[in-house]
Amino acid sequence: MDAIRNVLVTDARGQPSERHRLVASHDWDDIRRWSDRIYMPYRVTPIGRARTPDSVLDATRIGHFTLSRFHYGIPVNIKDFSPDSGVGMVLTTVRGAGRHWSEANAYADTGVGDAFVVDTSRTHYWVDFDANHLQVNLSFSHDALASLHARWFGAPADERLWTRKFKFGGAHSSWIALLSYACRCVTELPEAVDTGPLGRHLEEMIGVHVLTQWREQLEHPAEAVQHRMAPRHVLAAERHIREHAQHAPTLGELASVAGVSVRTLNSAFREYRQATPMRALREQRLQGVRAELLMADAGATVRSVAQAWGYANFGLFAAAYQQRFGELPSATLRARKSG
Repeated sequence: MDAIRNVLVTDARGQPSERHRLVASHDWDDIRRWSDRIYMPYRVTPIGRARTPDSVLDATRIGHFTLSRFHYGIPVNIKDFSPDSGVGMVLTTVRGAGRHWSEANAYADTGVGDAFVVDTSRTHYWVDFDANHLQVNLSFSHDALASLHARWFGAPADERLWTRKFKFGGAHSSWIALLSYACRCVTELPEAVDTGPLGRHLEEMIGVHVLTQWREQLEHPAEAVQHRMAPRHVLAAERHIREHAQHAPTLGELASVAGVSVRTLNSAFREYRQATPMRALREQRLQGVRAELLMADAGATVRSVAQAWGYANFGLFAAAYQQRFGELPSATLRARKSG
């Protein structure tokens, strides 16, 4: 996934590039001016103690799509996307995690390689991103995508299609393969993408792929995870887990952050999450290790990644990883290096 992770910030020789840089700032107003232009007006709120962003936004065009690489550098909640802009988004996670809300009690979590598509001109949507999030997004015009649907599928899209919002892709999916190809073209042949037929070719491929996924969802919808609205102390503990999983906080620390006793926190997690706080922490840590293995640099080893996440007993870690993901961590790393 290097082509996606490094798009817009490296050149064809692999050297750092600011050719597509729009903003790198700690100032909310500065960031908002550019994000409103590239995406649409929306409201973003910091989550937790960190209030000052460390944000970078790079962007370019692929036909009518806007390809962007963006992060806030702190945990955020984003909502109130402007429907008047006539814009939708395909958000692909290349680092960290996002929780994409489709209803007040239903969400889809995205990790490395997962994508989420929503037409914000036709439906409501909000999302939480953790502190490590990095997104490579494709913004699209509703009218342009609707026209593409009529041309390729021979009829206007069912209006129900545009209100579906869903997760798709995955680290080894056709979507990631296609997005990697598009990102390689942007990196290696930027002028041809900007002004030549290559850009129109990529626009058609991306659009038809997204529409095909959308039509599949309309015919065979995948259910979002149902979520009971938990009390504040559960949400506070979950936020602390997301932000500090790498440091393996204790149960006592989670209870202290949540402002309740260990017994109360355990009871609430069992009632609202059908799990214990420590099970939620183990899941977050394993997902974090997997994400890093899938994005690891050439010199990384399983042991170095596991140690960075605080795993002291390598054997127990490998067994837990295999049980959770159905493969050893070394297999994940090998697949990443051969990808």
